[in-house]
Amino acid sequence: MTQQSGPSPCDAGALHITLDELRARAPLWKATWVAVGNFDGVHTGHQRILRRAVAEAGGDAVAVALTFHPHPQAVVGSGPPPALTSVADRCAQIRALGIQCAVCLRFDRAVASLTPEEFVGQVLVDGFAARGVVVGYNFRFGHRAQGTPAQLQALGQVHGFLVRVEDAVRLDGEVVSSSLVRRRLREGDVEQAARLLGRPFRLAGRVVAGEGRGRELGFPTANVAPEPGMLLPGQGVYRVRLRAGDGPGLPAVASISSRPTFAGNDVALEVHVLDFAGDLYGQRVEVEFLDRLRGIVRFSSAQELCRQIERDVAEARTRFARAPVAPAAPPPAQSG
Repeated sequence: MTQQSGPSPCDAGALHITLDELRARAPLWKATWVAVGNFDGVHTGHQRILRRAVAEAGGDAVAVALTFHPHPQAVVGSGPPPALTSVADRCAQIRALGIQCAVCLRFDRAVASLTPEEFVGQVLVDGFAARGVVVGYNFRFGHRAQGTPAQLQALGQVHGFLVRVEDAVRLDGEVVSSSLVRRRLREGDVEQAARLLGRPFRLAGRVVAGEGRGRELGFPTANVAPEPGMLLPGQGVYRVRLRAGDGPGLPAVASISSRPTFAGNDVALEVHVLDFAGDLYGQRVEVEFLDRLRGIVRFSSAQELCRQIERDVAEARTRFARAPVAPAAPPPAQSG
């Protein structure tokens, strides 16, 4: 494998670096194929870009993904969209596709001010010694997002690297994108979101103290505080799996609501794990959304709510019995 002598700059599989640090350490490798993008969600469109970089790199170059944090809109826009993946999960998903190192470049004013030519010269050529670059059809780069895939190809000819531009990936006639995944999740359509992502949507957080109403109703819940900035699916009751640490995914029912029966205000994520008697308080957990059971209704009494929860749990058990294992991967999406 081609890379610079000495210890790898990416022994842990992910490298977090600033532009100044990149300049000081350049080149990180002798030769790379670089997949470039924000990759929030690592959906099926992103996966095609990343797999192309792995295939092109072969055994002659290092397959690298270049992503950014914070989201560029946090620096040059009105604010970032809610995230589909944490930075750590994004890097892990990228690595799972065969990428040897996920490089997270800190997006700040210095990076935002680079012209397209400077971005290519300082980051891709000097920093990564790019032999090839893979981007999506809608990729933009450089100051005010002025750079386009066509300009990247022209700069590649100047600097001596190849450029591969992946077409849009379509599913059911729609272009797969992070914004489409967010829309489906906000609608509560976690099954369609899973098809776009190529896996169920997962939300990580820590179990915090709640008001204890679930226990009073006979259905104790883990109150999960998601990581800051993460997208919460639309209000509703969902069939989910909850995983604590490295443990197995436990069948569960989750509610995302403002708890209208009790005149609540803040939207909360509460998870009732089926047939579980342990204590999850303080633990970091991951909630995997499988499908939606129903919408949120304001009940006239706690007793009426309790009866509905009993029906929710029964329906969830039925669905888990029908599909006790994780659903198969969706069919390949079509490029357009």
